[in-house]
Amino acid sequence: MTETSTLRLEPMPAAPDTAGSAGGIPGYAPASGGKRDGAAPGRPAVAAPASETTQRFEFTGSGGEYFRIWIVNLLLSIVTLGVYSAWAKVRRLQYFYRNTRIAGDIFDYHGNPKAILKGRILALVLLVAYKLASELSMVAALAVGVALVAIMPWLLSRAFRFKLANSSYRGLRFRFQGTVVQAYRMLILFPVILAFIGVFAWSVFASFDSRPRLGLILLAVLLLFVVLMAGVPLAHYLLKRYQHDNAWYGQSPFFFHASAGAFFKVYAKSAAVASLGGIPVAVFGFLTGDLFRYLSTTPFGWLFKILYGMASAYASYMVLRAYLESRIQNLVWNNTELSDLGFESSARARTLFWIHASNLALIMLTLGLYKPFATVRLVKYRVESLALASHADLEEFFADQTVDEAGAVGQEAGEFFDIDIAL
Repeated sequence: MTETSTLRLEPMPAAPDTAGSAGGIPGYAPASGGKRDGAAPGRPAVAAPASETTQRFEFTGSGGEYFRIWIVNLLLSIVTLGVYSAWAKVRRLQYFYRNTRIAGDIFDYHGNPKAILKGRILALVLLVAYKLASELSMVAALAVGVALVAIMPWLLSRAFRFKLANSSYRGLRFRFQGTVVQAYRMLILFPVILAFIGVFAWSVFASFDSRPRLGLILLAVLLLFVVLMAGVPLAHYLLKRYQHDNAWYGQSPFFFHASAGAFFKVYAKSAAVASLGGIPVAVFGFLTGDLFRYLSTTPFGWLFKILYGMASAYASYMVLRAYLESRIQNLVWNNTELSDLGFESSARARTLFWIHASNLALIMLTLGLYKPFATVRLVKYRVESLALASHADLEEFFADQTVDEAGAVGQEAGEFFDIDIAL
């Protein structure tokens, strides 16, 4: 569990999307190791019993409790120049996990602060290396950048493995069986997108003579928008498929049914929401035009313009954020299953927008002291928007789960290499 996205077990059932379109997505191959071939879509249909049991997730934490943890973590991290931040993260995640419950039992987090510190030191070393290389020459910076991109899939795979291996429910840990090879196949899309953008931008600006050509600039912006709109939803889909379709709880696998098309649909609607988000700002500006012109002529008119522009941009951003967060959470969890258990998510954009907006106002009014209360408030809503549904007895299902010995041995063998990079 992280602060806003801490609780990755934000569950939900669903009438799954057709997964058939997923198979044609380049760069992704299902996990090997006997989990399944073709995943859930190929499983034989099972007649559903008449009744369905639904258990909602609960979050029992409070802002006051978390404030005490937050303030101590903050002070100790400052005193130790950031070294304590690894231990602070463990305390924070343990608080959120242990206050999240389903069917009467809680989750727990078992992360080793030293492993987290190791990951942060590695990230710092990589950042310093890139900074030094960029000061030496463009070629050195490019070489280090390529090296960072090359190891990113490995880091991602280890981070997912670390996170699930240190998360448990009813004393039984989760695990992640995605391979590094799968991660490279999936993430190859990111450098391809970046390379395309970089090469195109260089070719456009290298073609300038004495002054920029407006037509080429507009074409570059248009193509950049097209590439991002096509690449980002697909990359997000591949990432979530890799993350969810390779997770296990005991001897039961998770299944991910969402299609790439569903992600494209969410992002397309988000783009429309972002466009429409400017309408209220324009209407407000029109209605207050005289006041705006008067304030602009005052000695602090420049400051007013800056603040108005920032407020307008951030308001539009919060609308987009709330819409995208709610739709992605619902899409992902409504298309995720744990064996024969389903997840349901009912997050609403309007509620998330109100939470984000009011949290921001209260954080500003309290000079940041409301931050832990804001975090608890957001986590509580997102967790309690989730439910677990089953036609079988949940108690019987959890009682049947046992540790997979092969998985446990593999987990122990990989402990030395486990790192956490805050994913």
